[in-house]
Amino acid sequence: MRSRASRSGAAPSVERLAHASGFPSPSQAVITVDFLAAYDAVPETDVPRRIELLRQKTVTDKAGLFRELRAARPVFATPLGVFVTRHPDVLEVLSTPEVFTVGVLGPALEEVLGAPFVLARDGADVHWRERGYGQMVLAPEDAPRVRALTASLADAVLDAAVAGAAGRGSDTFDLIQDYACLAAARVAVEYLGFDGIPEEMLHTHSRRMQWAFAVNPGGDPDVHAAGTAAGKELHDRVAALITRRRAASAGTDGTDGPDDILGRMLRTRLPAEFGFDDERINANLVGYLTGYQQNATQCAATALKELALRPEVLAEAERAAAEPDPARFDAYVWEALRFHPFVPATPRLCVRDHVLAAGTPRRTPIPAGTPVVACLYSAMFDEDVIDAPTEFRTGRPPSHNLVLGYGAHDCVGRYAASVIVPELVRRVLLRPGIRPPAGGEQTMDYAGTPYPQHYAVAAGPVSGGR
Repeated sequence: MRSRASRSGAAPSVERLAHASGFPSPSQAVITVDFLAAYDAVPETDVPRRIELLRQKTVTDKAGLFRELRAARPVFATPLGVFVTRHPDVLEVLSTPEVFTVGVLGPALEEVLGAPFVLARDGADVHWRERGYGQMVLAPEDAPRVRALTASLADAVLDAAVAGAAGRGSDTFDLIQDYACLAAARVAVEYLGFDGIPEEMLHTHSRRMQWAFAVNPGGDPDVHAAGTAAGKELHDRVAALITRRRAASAGTDGTDGPDDILGRMLRTRLPAEFGFDDERINANLVGYLTGYQQNATQCAATALKELALRPEVLAEAERAAAEPDPARFDAYVWEALRFHPFVPATPRLCVRDHVLAAGTPRRTPIPAGTPVVACLYSAMFDEDVIDAPTEFRTGRPPSHNLVLGYGAHDCVGRYAASVIVPELVRRVLLRPGIRPPAGGEQTMDYAGTPYPQHYAVAAGPVSGGR
C-alpha cells in the first residue's frame, strides 16, 4: 500500500513564484527601475494587486527585480512569504534545516510520490538515513562510466534526430523533444535501471510529478491529480520491474544482474529495523528519476541557449569540447546554467523564530510559521560576493554556483549529474552543424507548461564532427 501524506495549504502560494521559469537572461532582460516604489504604492490591503505586480516583474525582468531587492530590500516580506536574495543569507537558509524546513513542498511531493522521500523530510529518520543511502548507491566512482554511457547514447539519439529531419525534408529538429529528453531517458534506463519502461513515460510522467509538487501555481487540482496519477503508474511499473529482477536473481547472490542503481539497491541488505523494503526501493528510484529527468533535459537546452547567446563564449566552449579531457568544457556548461538555473528559487518554512543575517545591517527577525523563498538565482548574482556577476566567467569558486543546490538538500546525485548534463551539451557542440539558427537563440517554447518544451536547432550531417 502506498502511503499518503496530507497536503499543505502553504505550498501553492509560495510556489506561485518560487519555481518560476522562462525568465530572460540578464543580458537580454528589459531593465526597469523602481519596482519597490510601485509595490509600496499599492495598499497593503490590496494583496492580489501586490502579488500580480511581483509576478509580472518576476516574469519580465527577474534580473532587474533581484538587483533592486539586493540593493534596497534584500529580505523582502510579501504576501507569499519572505524573499531572501543575498548570497550569504540564501546559504544561511539552506544550511539551517532545523529552522528552515522543506515543509512547504514536502507534503505535496509525498502525495505525488505516494511515499516518504528524502527531499520532503528534514533531519533524522528518512532524510538522514536515506540521503546517506542515496550517496552510497549513486557513487562518485560512477562518473567516468556514466559520462561514457551518456556520450554513446546521446550520439545515437543525435544521429536519429538529424536523420529524422532529413527524412522530413527539414533543415531543423527539436533539441528538446528529439534529443535531450530521449537521451536523458535512455541514461535513466541504463544507469538508474528503468529497463522495460518506455522512455516517453519516464519523461512525461516524471515531468507531471515535478509540475504537481514543485511548480503548481494556486494548487491547480488538475495538475495535482495528473502528477499523482503519474506517480501511481510509475510506482506500479517499478513494482513489476522489481518483481522481475528479484525473480531473475533467485537462487543466486544477485551479482550477475545488471550493474545499475536498481541492481545495487536490490543487492543491498540493511538492518530490518530500518524498514527498507521493496516499497522503499521503489520510492527512492522513482524519486531519483523525478529529480533527474526533467532537470537534465531542461539544462541541456538552456545551457546551449546561454552559450549561443554569446558567440565568443560559444567558440571557446566548442574548442574546449574537442579536448580529450572534458573538465575545462564542463565549466562552460555550469557557468551557462548560472544564468538560467533549472531551480531559480526554492521554498522553505521557518518553524521557529529566527534572526536572519544577524550582526549585519539587514538583520531581520523571521517569525515561526513564515514561508521563506531562498532565491538561488539572485544569490548567484550578488555583487557583494560574486565578482563581475553579469560577466560569463569559468573558474568561479564552487560556492558561487548554486545550480545543484546547497546544504542538506543539495543534489544527492550530483556526481552523476555533474557529467550527464555537460556531456549532453558537449555531444551537440562536437557537431558544428547543430546550432540554434541565427536570431533564434532565445526562442524557447514552453508550450503552456513551466518547462521548456521546444527549441529549434539546425540539423547537421549524421555523425558530423565526431
